[in-house]
Amino acid sequence: MPKNITPEILALLEPYLESLDASWDSQPEGLRQPTLPVTVDGKVNVRAVAKAIGLRQSQEQHFFRKPELATPINALAQIQGVKPIGSRILVDHSDKAAADRLAIVATEKNDLARALAEKEAKIESLREENSMLYALLAQIESAGTALRVKWPED
Repeated sequence: MPKNITPEILALLEPYLESLDASWDSQPEGLRQPTLPVTVDGKVNVRAVAKAIGLRQSQEQHFFRKPELATPINALAQIQGVKPIGSRILVDHSDKAAADRLAIVATEKNDLARALAEKEAKIESLREENSMLYALLAQIESAGTALRVKWPED
């Protein structure tokens, strides 16, 4: 059975997070900057945290897979206004849902555009027929008799 590394990582992580929290508290309240390592897009930089406490790069996975390691980091991240570990997964999920919805809307739009084009073609056809019938009616009224006419469908 593999060795449970979580207690060892927690023993290294807790003092590190306490020092970051103390650094956060020592900053003037209106001018505070996150003391947690942060990526360019404002997320907790797990690689930097792992490196700071002396873990190998291959051990970063534990922060994503074990809530007991991510929870204390995420608690400090929330206080400091940093996006927590795993926030990319949440964003990716919502992005996928939005993309799925956009695909459905695009399909509906295409179907509606096709139906509209068909209706417009039918309306134009009926307008042409009306024009022809008005012309025929005008001929009948001017001649006073019915004329033999070949219908467009014949």
